[in-house]
Amino acid sequence: MACRSVKDRLKPWLVDSEGYLFSDVEADVRLHLNESPYPPPKHVIKYVVDLLQYGNLYINSKLFNKFRELLTGYVGVDVENVFPTLGGDGALRTIFYELTYPNDSVVILNPTYSMVNVFTSLRGLKKLTVDLYECSDWWCIDFNELLSSVRKSYLVVIDDPNNPTGSPILKGSIKLVSELAEVVGGFLVIDETYYEFSGYTVVPLIKDYPNIIVIRSLSKAFSLAGFRLGYIVGSSEVIKALSKGYTPFDIPLPSLAVGIAALEDNSYVKVVVDSVKRSRELLTNGLRKLGFKVYNSLTNFVLVRSDVNIRELLLRYGIAIKSLGNNLYRVSVGSEEQCIKLLEVLGGVL
Repeated sequence: MACRSVKDRLKPWLVDSEGYLFSDVEADVRLHLNESPYPPPKHVIKYVVDLLQYGNLYINSKLFNKFRELLTGYVGVDVENVFPTLGGDGALRTIFYELTYPNDSVVILNPTYSMVNVFTSLRGLKKLTVDLYECSDWWCIDFNELLSSVRKSYLVVIDDPNNPTGSPILKGSIKLVSELAEVVGGFLVIDETYYEFSGYTVVPLIKDYPNIIVIRSLSKAFSLAGFRLGYIVGSSEVIKALSKGYTPFDIPLPSLAVGIAALEDNSYVKVVVDSVKRSRELLTNGLRKLGFKVYNSLTNFVLVRSDVNIRELLLRYGIAIKSLGNNLYRVSVGSEEQCIKLLEVLGGVL
């Protein structure tokens, strides 16, 4: 008897899913991945270098606990309400794989962060999509439509502010968030990756609504994208359950080291956020003067509408941005010098 092929043995949703399709580009100015244009501060780098000599030891658990303790002070919760992960993606992966069964229903926004779609597909979930729509210089959501979809679902994932539009969705509204938390069959997940830029959060609501889960990251405002540090905030019951899929050794020593140093002295976060906001205003105003439709943003990127393929055009000059299709482009907010270069290139060729 012939042996069944590997494809026949795999779960059908794994075979059908495309997964995360990524190919980086060579560019002097990287404005396509929402990275911080500013490197980690010197005290963070020094702390990592000093700890590298212990790379032969399993001291991760000690560092893990210290990092977790520092997170409690930063977030303003107890230690049983927060858990470190391998970036925001690690937090999403943990939630999708530990809280759902295949064929569970999940509500997501359209558009939304790409990995939400990826994990929905890889997990074999039924997707209920709620479309955002243009409203002047923002993107908005029909809350009644969202509420109706949430009533039919087990999991809801909302990135707020939204990626890739940069628009606020619920704005930390107690009324709106509580309504969703009360009717969802399982859990309401709010991705607050851009919290430091937006300034609003739903974390205080977790005390009254233990089915609310918040995801955050140290990639953007902390300038630590390459170290893959994120965390989950939730009720003690949720955190206890989700943490069972992790060990204290999962997050590498260098990543824990930079996280500790960054949280012990996080004064530079405000410097980064303030700099990004100034550059965002420069970039937004400059693009609008050139005739582009630029949407308002509460993040470290802006969404641009253009009939011209500005991705290909800018790439010829060593500047990378992200094309989203339908004449929409996401442009990360770089340093002032990078934003000026982008504006000069577009102004000179259009």
